[in-house]
Amino acid sequence: MPMRRLYALLPLLAVLAGCPVTQSQQTPVAATRVKEVSTGSGYWLYVPSTYDAQRDWPLVITLHGTYGFDDSEAQIREWKYLAERHGLIVAAPDLRSVQGILPVVRSQWYKDLATDEKTILAVLEDVSKHYKVDPNAVLLTGFSAGGFPMYYTGLRNPTRFNMLVARACNSDMEMLSKIELADDARKLPIAIFWGKDDLKKIHDDSWAAFRYLREHKCLKAEQKQILGGHLRRPDMTYKLWIKHLPAKYRS
Repeated sequence: MPMRRLYALLPLLAVLAGCPVTQSQQTPVAATRVKEVSTGSGYWLYVPSTYDAQRDWPLVITLHGTYGFDDSEAQIREWKYLAERHGLIVAAPDLRSVQGILPVVRSQWYKDLATDEKTILAVLEDVSKHYKVDPNAVLLTGFSAGGFPMYYTGLRNPTRFNMLVARACNSDMEMLSKIELADDARKLPIAIFWGKDDLKKIHDDSWAAFRYLREHKCLKAEQKQILGGHLRRPDMTYKLWIKHLPAKYRS
């Protein structure tokens, strides 16, 4: 890599390296590693110790950022305390399209996005087959470069999720412009938030995604700048999501 390019990346690497999992790891049951048979992809799963198949459960599908700085295991570790506390099932799939640092070959990247879409939907089906998932309470959320497959999959399959939440996410205008937005996508609640001290790229991508969505009549899209930097913020995500959950989960 040319030195000029390396120096340009140093601030980004410093910020991304500062994304530790800060949530408590003290949960009564452990997360498990699962292989989804139809795609052969792997994912991490957390099911609360209070799980009871006699009632419905909300599901979070959380998408990791760039490999080397984030992965599916880190995502499940950041969510499992909240999952246990609030009664959520959480799945964190392995992804391919999450490159938020170095340039990508666009043709291959679109193939990776399509693969990730298949993986995410297959994980949703797999979890729903084995557990009592409420189809009206499925969140798709991405962190950092996980924004790419979140927007791609969520906007192309809006009836499979009841909300999208972008947490300090990358976006891509060319990718968004290739998605034919159905009426259901325009009705989907979408929250976009990022830290005041995050990278300029994250600021710009977050605003660009919000503007694009509102210009294309996604009137339930909202944006918010919060304190802090490039942080995972599952707690903030849950607070945004709970407003859109069925009333029985808000008591």
